[in-house]
Amino acid sequence: MNELPENDATGLPIAAIERETGIPKDLLRMWERRYGFPQPARDAAGDRLYSQADLARLKLIRRLLDLGFRPGKLMAMSDAQLQALTTEHTPQRQVSDVCQGLVAALQSHDAQATRAYLRHRMLELGLRRFACDFLPEANQLVGDAWMRGELQIAEEHLYSEAVSRVMRETLAAIPAGAMSPRVMLTTPPGELHVLGLLMVEALLRLAGCDAIAFGAQMPLQDVAFAAEKHQVDIVVLSFSGAYEGSVQAVAEQLRALLPAATQLWLGGKGCRGLRQLPQGVIHLQEPGQLDELVAQWRARPAG
Repeated sequence: MNELPENDATGLPIAAIERETGIPKDLLRMWERRYGFPQPARDAAGDRLYSQADLARLKLIRRLLDLGFRPGKLMAMSDAQLQALTTEHTPQRQVSDVCQGLVAALQSHDAQATRAYLRHRMLELGLRRFACDFLPEANQLVGDAWMRGELQIAEEHLYSEAVSRVMRETLAAIPAGAMSPRVMLTTPPGELHVLGLLMVEALLRLAGCDAIAFGAQMPLQDVAFAAEKHQVDIVVLSFSGAYEGSVQAVAEQLRALLPAATQLWLGGKGCRGLRQLPQGVIHLQEPGQLDELVAQWRARPAG
């Protein structure tokens, strides 16, 4: 690696790259080892320093990852090829009535105004429509706006945090469900995003299910241990489109660890390309399926 002077103003530390691109530090380091990019310089203390060209390329890669492209393919492309691919797949702006005003709220850089907008939508639509109708469209809209350069990573993070806060506020006001099935919600190691889990938790709570949220990045052995100790009927795992691992491998490993009677439900954009799943594993393709799946579970023969 090259070495830069400690006072080189053009070098960006890894924390700044993570903040500007939304790519976690651990993933940047893994790409460096696996693909040879990025190859940051080092300052006098040995800390990584990234160039503006690195930042620009990483932003393109992040946009294409959100569209479903795999990093191995993208790393082999030139900057011009990445830009052409980004331009080709940059979506046209289409805003449904349910999401009118969202981008403007985020562009205001006012966290309170953004939360107020979301709370208003929650009150106007109710929790079910907010989770099933508003959030899927809003998530897509924010992603599209980021792709077009209308929003920056900071606004995307603001959106995620504001939605999470409003959802948790709303869920806290709903009495805990006491009906079966008892459902455990989490994400596997390497999956930081929890919006999908909050959407599923909301619908499960509305259905009266006993839903237990364990947060993100739970080791699979711990998932199996908790599922047995809490006597859960179903484990729900959420995978965002940015998930780097193999959903298929996670499903197969966790299925082998779980008690035979415990079902495993998988959801999120990261579940694309799943092959035949093991018995007892269900691919939840959209939130609207949840009511039907819960009804099917409750109608199953006893014993």
